[in-house]
Amino acid sequence: MLSTIYQVLINRYAAERKALAIINRQTETELQFLRAQINPHFLFNTLNNLYVLAWKKSDQTADAIMMLSKIMRFLLYDCRVPRIPVSEEARVIRDYIELEKLRYNDRLQVRYEENIVAPGGSIAPLLLLPFVENSFKHGAGSTTGVADILVHLHLENNLLDFEVRNTVEGNGRAPNPDGIGLKNVKRQLDLIYPGRYE
Repeated sequence: MLSTIYQVLINRYAAERKALAIINRQTETELQFLRAQINPHFLFNTLNNLYVLAWKKSDQTADAIMMLSKIMRFLLYDCRVPRIPVSEEARVIRDYIELEKLRYNDRLQVRYEENIVAPGGSIAPLLLLPFVENSFKHGAGSTTGVADILVHLHLENNLLDFEVRNTVEGNGRAPNPDGIGLKNVKRQLDLIYPGRYE
Protein backbone atom coordinates (compact mmCIF):
# COMPACT_ATOMS: atom_id res chain seq x y z
CA MET A 1 0.00 0.00 0.00
CA LEU A 2 2.77 2.44 0.94
CA SER A 3 4.71 1.61 -2.22
CA THR A 4 1.57 2.21 -4.32
CA ILE A 5 1.05 5.66 -2.76
CA TYR A 6 4.74 6.43 -3.30
CA GLN A 7 4.50 5.40 -6.98
CA VAL A 8 1.34 7.51 -7.47
CA LEU A 9 3.11 10.55 -5.98
CA ILE A 10 6.18 10.01 -8.18
CA ASN A 11 3.97 9.69 -11.28
CA ARG A 12 2.01 12.81 -10.33
CA TYR A 13 5.24 14.79 -9.78
CA ALA A 14 6.62 13.62 -13.15
CA ALA A 15 3.36 14.58 -14.89
CA GLU A 16 3.40 18.03 -13.28
CA ARG A 17 7.03 18.60 -14.34
CA LYS A 18 6.19 17.51 -17.88
CA ALA A 19 3.16 19.83 -18.01
CA LEU A 20 5.26 22.72 -16.67
CA ALA A 21 7.95 22.06 -19.31
CA ILE A 22 5.30 22.13 -22.05
CA ILE A 23 3.90 25.43 -20.74
CA ASN A 24 7.42 26.92 -20.57
CA ARG A 25 8.13 25.84 -24.17
CA GLN A 26 4.82 27.30 -25.34
CA THR A 27 5.53 30.59 -23.53
CA GLU A 28 9.03 30.82 -25.03
CA THR A 29 7.67 30.06 -28.50
CA GLU A 30 5.05 32.78 -28.15
CA LEU A 31 7.66 35.27 -26.92
CA GLN A 32 9.88 34.50 -29.90
CA PHE A 33 6.89 35.03 -32.21
CA LEU A 34 6.02 38.35 -30.55
CA ARG A 35 9.61 39.60 -30.86
CA ALA A 36 9.72 38.47 -34.48
CA GLN A 37 6.63 40.64 -35.14
CA ILE A 38 8.30 43.74 -33.68
CA ASN A 39 11.33 43.61 -35.97
CA PRO A 40 9.45 44.01 -39.28
CA HIS A 41 7.08 46.52 -37.68
CA PHE A 42 10.03 48.62 -36.53
CA LEU A 43 11.83 48.24 -39.86
CA PHE A 44 8.72 49.32 -41.80
CA ASN A 45 8.34 52.48 -39.70
CA THR A 46 12.05 53.33 -39.96
CA LEU A 47 12.15 52.78 -43.72
CA ASN A 48 9.31 55.30 -44.01
CA ASN A 49 11.53 57.80 -42.20
CA LEU A 50 14.42 57.08 -44.57
CA TYR A 51 12.07 57.51 -47.52
CA VAL A 52 11.14 61.00 -46.31
CA LEU A 53 14.82 61.98 -45.99
CA ALA A 54 15.63 60.55 -49.44
CA TRP A 55 12.58 62.24 -50.98
CA LYS A 56 13.77 65.59 -49.57
CA LYS A 57 17.23 64.78 -50.95
CA SER A 58 18.52 65.41 -47.45
CA ASP A 59 22.28 65.38 -46.85
CA GLN A 60 21.46 63.43 -43.69
CA THR A 61 20.20 60.34 -45.52
CA ALA A 62 23.58 58.58 -45.26
CA ASP A 63 23.73 59.30 -41.50
CA ALA A 64 20.22 57.93 -41.11
CA ILE A 65 21.15 54.72 -42.95
CA MET A 66 24.17 54.29 -40.65
CA MET A 67 21.99 54.77 -37.56
CA LEU A 68 19.46 52.30 -38.91
CA SER A 69 22.31 49.85 -39.48
CA LYS A 70 23.33 50.10 -35.80
CA ILE A 71 19.75 49.56 -34.66
CA MET A 72 19.26 46.63 -37.04
CA ARG A 73 22.45 45.02 -35.71
CA PHE A 74 20.89 45.22 -32.24
CA LEU A 75 17.61 43.74 -33.49
CA LEU A 76 19.28 40.89 -35.34
CA TYR A 77 22.00 39.88 -32.89
CA ASP A 78 21.50 41.33 -29.42
CA CYS A 79 17.79 40.52 -29.11
CA ARG A 80 18.24 36.76 -29.33
CA VAL A 81 18.61 36.43 -25.58
CA PRO A 82 15.73 36.49 -23.08
CA ARG A 83 17.15 39.47 -21.16
CA ILE A 84 19.46 42.37 -21.96
CA PRO A 85 20.84 45.11 -19.71
CA VAL A 86 18.42 48.02 -19.42
CA SER A 87 21.33 50.21 -20.51
CA GLU A 88 21.34 48.40 -23.90
CA GLU A 89 17.62 49.04 -24.42
CA ALA A 90 18.28 52.67 -23.43
CA ARG A 91 21.10 52.93 -25.99
CA VAL A 92 18.78 51.75 -28.77
CA ILE A 93 16.15 54.26 -27.66
CA ARG A 94 18.75 57.05 -27.82
CA ASP A 95 19.86 55.90 -31.29
CA TYR A 96 16.24 55.79 -32.46
CA ILE A 97 15.61 59.30 -31.13
CA GLU A 98 18.67 60.58 -33.02
CA LEU A 99 17.40 58.91 -36.18
CA GLU A 100 14.00 60.58 -35.80
CA LYS A 101 15.56 63.98 -35.11
CA LEU A 102 17.12 63.85 -38.57
CA ARG A 103 13.64 63.60 -40.06
CA TYR A 104 11.93 66.37 -38.10
CA ASN A 105 14.77 68.90 -37.66
CA ASP A 106 13.80 71.97 -35.60
CA ARG A 107 10.12 71.07 -35.56
CA LEU A 108 10.86 68.44 -32.92
CA GLN A 109 11.82 69.04 -29.31
CA VAL A 110 12.88 65.84 -27.51
CA ARG A 111 13.76 65.68 -23.85
CA TYR A 112 15.41 62.40 -22.87
CA GLU A 113 15.98 61.70 -19.18
CA GLU A 114 17.88 58.59 -18.15
CA ASN A 115 18.93 57.50 -14.69
CA ILE A 116 20.09 53.90 -14.35
CA VAL A 117 21.32 53.31 -10.82
CA ALA A 118 23.91 50.50 -10.58
CA PRO A 119 23.55 47.62 -10.82
CA GLY A 120 21.75 48.23 -14.07
CA GLY A 121 19.35 45.31 -14.08
CA SER A 122 17.98 43.54 -17.12
CA ILE A 123 14.82 43.53 -19.19
CA ALA A 124 13.32 41.56 -22.04
CA PRO A 125 14.55 43.19 -25.27
CA LEU A 126 12.36 45.62 -27.21
CA LEU A 127 9.78 46.22 -24.50
CA LEU A 128 10.32 49.97 -24.33
CA LEU A 129 11.11 50.95 -27.92
CA PRO A 130 7.50 50.59 -29.23
CA PHE A 131 6.33 53.33 -26.84
CA VAL A 132 9.01 55.68 -28.16
CA GLU A 133 8.11 54.76 -31.76
CA ASN A 134 4.46 55.60 -31.06
CA SER A 135 5.39 58.98 -29.60
CA PHE A 136 6.93 59.91 -32.95
CA LYS A 137 4.28 58.29 -35.11
CA HIS A 138 1.25 59.65 -33.24
CA GLY A 139 2.90 62.78 -31.83
CA ALA A 140 5.41 64.35 -34.20
CA GLY A 141 3.99 62.56 -37.26
CA SER A 142 0.44 63.77 -36.55
CA THR A 143 1.34 67.30 -35.47
CA THR A 144 1.81 70.14 -37.93
CA GLY A 145 3.55 72.54 -35.54
CA VAL A 146 6.33 72.02 -33.05
CA ALA A 147 6.17 68.59 -31.46
CA ASP A 148 7.38 67.89 -27.95
CA ILE A 149 8.38 64.43 -26.76
CA LEU A 150 9.52 63.44 -23.29
CA VAL A 151 11.16 60.08 -22.63
CA HIS A 152 11.91 59.35 -18.98
CA LEU A 153 13.73 56.16 -17.93
CA HIS A 154 14.66 55.54 -14.31
CA LEU A 155 15.90 52.23 -12.91
CA GLU A 156 16.71 51.71 -9.27
CA ASN A 157 16.51 48.61 -7.05
CA ASN A 158 15.08 46.56 -9.95
CA LEU A 159 12.14 48.96 -10.26
CA LEU A 160 11.85 50.47 -13.72
CA ASP A 161 9.91 53.70 -14.19
CA PHE A 162 9.44 54.46 -17.87
CA GLU A 163 7.30 57.28 -19.20
CA VAL A 164 6.78 58.64 -22.70
CA ARG A 165 4.74 61.78 -23.40
CA ASN A 166 4.15 63.53 -26.68
CA THR A 167 2.30 66.44 -28.21
CA VAL A 168 -1.04 65.57 -29.81
CA GLU A 169 -3.08 68.14 -31.71
CA GLY A 170 -6.80 68.47 -31.00
CA ASN A 171 -7.65 66.21 -33.93
CA GLY A 172 -4.67 63.92 -33.31
CA ARG A 173 -5.23 60.18 -33.40
CA ALA A 174 -4.54 58.13 -30.31
CA PRO A 175 -2.46 54.99 -30.85
CA ASN A 176 -4.57 52.13 -32.13
CA PRO A 177 -5.02 49.74 -29.18
CA ASP A 178 -5.35 46.90 -31.69
CA GLY A 179 -2.11 47.83 -33.48
CA ILE A 180 0.79 45.40 -33.47
CA GLY A 181 3.16 47.41 -31.27
CA LEU A 182 1.22 48.08 -28.07
CA LYS A 183 -0.76 44.84 -28.16
CA ASN A 184 2.48 42.95 -28.63
CA VAL A 185 4.17 44.69 -25.70
CA LYS A 186 1.17 44.08 -23.44
CA ARG A 187 1.23 40.36 -24.23
CA GLN A 188 4.98 40.16 -23.58
CA LEU A 189 4.52 41.91 -20.24
CA ASP A 190 1.74 39.46 -19.35
CA LEU A 191 3.99 36.50 -20.14
CA ILE A 192 7.25 37.73 -18.64
CA TYR A 193 6.15 39.94 -15.76
CA PRO A 194 2.66 38.69 -14.79
CA GLY A 195 1.17 40.90 -12.08
CA ARG A 196 4.45 42.83 -11.75
CA TYR A 197 3.86 45.74 -14.11
CA GLU A 198 1.54 48.66 -14.42
